[in-house]
Order: sequence, then structure tokens, then C-alpha cells
Amino acid sequence: MKSLILLVLFAGSTAFARPLRVVALHSVLAECASRIGGDEVRVSCLVPAGSDPHTFNPSPEDAASIANADLVLVSGFDLEPSFERLVANSGTRAAILRASDLIPNPIRSAADGGIEDPHWWNSIGNIRIVAAAIGVELARLRPADAPAFRQRQAAYDASLASLAAWAQREVNRLPASRRILVTNHDAFAYLARDYGFRIQPLLGLNPAAEPNPRELARLIDFIRAHQVRAVFADNTENPHLLSTMLQESGAKLGGVLYADGLGPVGSDASTVEQLFHHNLTTIVDALDGK
Repeated sequence: MKSLILLVLFAGSTAFARPLRVVALHSVLAECASRIGGDEVRVSCLVPAGSDPHTFNPSPEDAASIANADLVLVSGFDLEPSFERLVANSGTRAAILRASDLIPNPIRSAADGGIEDPHWWNSIGNIRIVAAAIGVELARLRPADAPAFRQRQAAYDASLASLAAWAQREVNRLPASRRILVTNHDAFAYLARDYGFRIQPLLGLNPAAEPNPRELARLIDFIRAHQVRAVFADNTENPHLLSTMLQESGAKLGGVLYADGLGPVGSDASTVEQLFHHNLTTIVDALDGK
């Protein structure tokens, strides 16, 4: 009887354990945690989907969220330069997982003095690596729910593998000679590496930089010389930034890409799957002339 009571108490303690509090500083990290954690986690994202993570400016409420978190997910790569101070000021005892500690062979930007490119989420392979690490960390923090975390992580990974197979088929529609990607800012180097694009951005890694007239003239000459059919804006920047380039190069605006993470709820890029479907379909259709 005593053992039965203990068993019931143990079962009750796991069934009614509060969800793990997870705080993410990027929309893709938030999706990974939500998909893997399920009902056993409560995920909040301090950088809303559809906004520019380069301009993250933490509030007192953000510090309170981190102070109460069990797990904090951050991109690293100096994308959130105020993060370390935010953690110190919050006094949090949360575990911290940085995508920058996980990404193999991070790309360095020649245009920005060789610093590491923070746009890791534009590679499906990178997302799979980070998601797997999130699953491991959730299981470590809540061993009783580890089987459920592992099951969801495997299912999410399978969906990402299927997405990667589709992405390769989609890009294969575009001849290698047309895989030239001209964009607002340098956000797609990981995607370019995965699918054999040559990338030519107007701005560097930070879209807040001002366009250089000399660089603009060089890029216009490049577009003409290589007969690039389309150039692309991104969702957090004003497409008019490209107006001079479009007028003088003869290229068209191929569309708006989601460069810095997921789109807001209700958009056509509010999940990782939608994000890659939107971006790659937009790129391939525009550069293929369809």
C-alpha cells in the first residue's frame, strides 16, 4: 500500500509539474523550442517575428523574463550585443544555449572585416543542428519528459529533412548560371552556400548601414555584366532602397524575402517551412524569368 501511494504521488508530481519557461531571442529558436517542447514548455520570444533582430533593444520586462527562465536561447555571433549585460543584470540562473556554439564552419563576411555571419537560420541544416541541441537541453532540464522531447525532436527533424529535399528540388529548377542573388543586405550567405548561389548584397551584415555610392555603382555594373534578371528586397527594409539600382541596371524587383527570421503570424512565412517555401520559390521564379 505504501509503495502504491508513493507511485501515485510520483506520477502526480510529474503530471502537474509546471512547464519549463523558455525565453528565445529569435523567432526560429522559438519555433524549435515550441515544436520540441510541446505542452511541457512555455516559450516567449523577446524579438517578435517579422521584426529586425539587429535592432533588439531589451526592456525591463525582457530582463524579468530572463530572470525567471529555465532556458534562454540566443543566436550569438554578436547579433544581440546587449545580451551578456542583460543576463548579468537579470541575475538569472537559467541555462543558456547559443546557436553560435553549434554551427559548423560559420561564414565570415569579407565586407564586414571578417566577422562571423549571424544569419544561421537561412540554412535548414543549421536549424536541424540547433533544434537537436534544444531537444537535448530540454531533456536534461526535465528528465521525466525526455521521451516526449525526443519523440517530438525526431518528428521535427524529419519534417526539416523533407523540407531540405524539397528545397534542393526547387533550386534545381534554376540553371547554375542564373544562381546570382542580389539583395538589400548580406543575409543569405548560408543559403547561398547550401544551394550554389553567388551572392551580391548592397549592404553588409547590418541592414542599418548606409549604402555606399561607389558600391552601388559597382553592383549596377555587375548586374548589367551578368544580365541578372531580378534583385530582392527584404521584409524589414524599405524596397525603395533598391530603386536607383533597379532604374539604372534594368533588373526588376524579384520580390520581398524574409531575411532575418520568421514573418508575423498570418504571413506567408510564419513557420520555418513557410519561410523557405516563400523565399526559394520567390528567388527561383524571379531569376528563371517566370
